Amino acid sequence: MVDKKRANETATSVRKDMRIDKDLLAKIDDVRGDVPFAAWVKRAIKMRLEGLETKPIESVLITISADKKRNKKQKQPVKTTTVRTENELRAEKTKKQLFSAISSLSRTKKSEIINARYPKNECRKAIGEIVSKDSIAKYWNEIEVILKK
Repeated sequence: MVDKKRANETATSVRKDMRIDKDLLAKIDDVRGDVPFAAWVKRAIKMRLEGLETKPIESVLITISADKKRNKKQKQPVKTTTVRTENELRAEKTKKQLFSAISSLSRTKKSEIINARYPKNECRKAIGEIVSKDSIAKYWNEIEVILKK
């Protein structure tokens, strides 16, 4: 009978799923740095097995204690640079256009907009429909503050 490969096997490796305690996972993440998790675990297993080859199994001490508190090395904060997406840039541009157009309206026009039956529509008409209805609805709370000044 021929051994059939399972879905989690290749010619050189087998996939194993394992459950890891959250505390242990946090410790691993503190130590491993930029190394991918699977690569770090493989390397740790190889180091452990190489260490066992030189020592008899009885002499290897295994201590697992949830009570044991270890001094954690402080991770240096990672410097992150914010990358702005096209959508964020477009939203900022729309917001600038909208607020500058509203700020340029006269006081009488602003009061007409506030007192209108449908103030959002009136606002859009007054500024020349440079932005969509959705943009006006999205920023309406901020627009109202500018109109009431």
